[in-house]
Amino acid sequence: MRTRTELGVVLATLSLVVSPFLYAIHAKPGAVGKDGRAGVANAPLSGEVTRGPRGKLQIALTFDGGAEAECFDDLITALANANIHSTFFITGRFANTHPDCAATITKHGHEVGNHTWSHLPMTKQSDAAIRDELTRAERRIVEVSGQNPRPRWRAPYGDRDARVLKVAANLGYRLIYWTLDSLDSVEPKKAPQFLIDRITSRSDADLDGAIILMHVGERSTADALPAIIANLQARGFHLVTVSKLLESAPQTQ
Repeated sequence: MRTRTELGVVLATLSLVVSPFLYAIHAKPGAVGKDGRAGVANAPLSGEVTRGPRGKLQIALTFDGGAEAECFDDLITALANANIHSTFFITGRFANTHPDCAATITKHGHEVGNHTWSHLPMTKQSDAAIRDELTRAERRIVEVSGQNPRPRWRAPYGDRDARVLKVAANLGYRLIYWTLDSLDSVEPKKAPQFLIDRITSRSDADLDGAIILMHVGERSTADALPAIIANLQARGFHLVTVSKLLESAPQTQ
């Protein structure tokens, strides 16, 4: 039989091997974490958008709304106080459950994007199911917000592949991914300062043209947002919607 010392060495070795593997599973887009969300981006696919053009000093702050609307008013207030507009990717269920929030988004000059109806991992759905998720969500989002989300959509968990993109493209949708994930929805829960540092510590070159992912329903995000906005604006960045970000880059002499 092995001694306690030998067993301790074996267990320690296993922990070093297994822990990074578990983290990689949690971080992979499409993998569902403890809170049902994933965190870290992978390589971009042909036809999707991961950032806007550089050289315009523009950044798009984007917010995914899957189900929860906690702190929504605080997010809207922070954006209004800074006189900026953002893009909210909301599910059909979010629009259905919180129609007042969906209406407020467009009332305040922000834009909506399609986040599917029920926030399912898209690569695990049939073509017909993907079409139903997008078209059903679109109808309800239009009804309650007065704005059509097309062509903007974002896959739940960032879970997509070439097939998913093709099905969505046939419906007139272009997938908007992200340049930087704030990790606000990834366990363990993040403190506001973590979110502030994760975004504002990036260089100007990294942030120029960036699409930043955050979420509705996270208290830390609402608390961190004013400081994030203040820092980026002080550095000369213009915070805009995805549509504005993707307009043609300025002509050079």
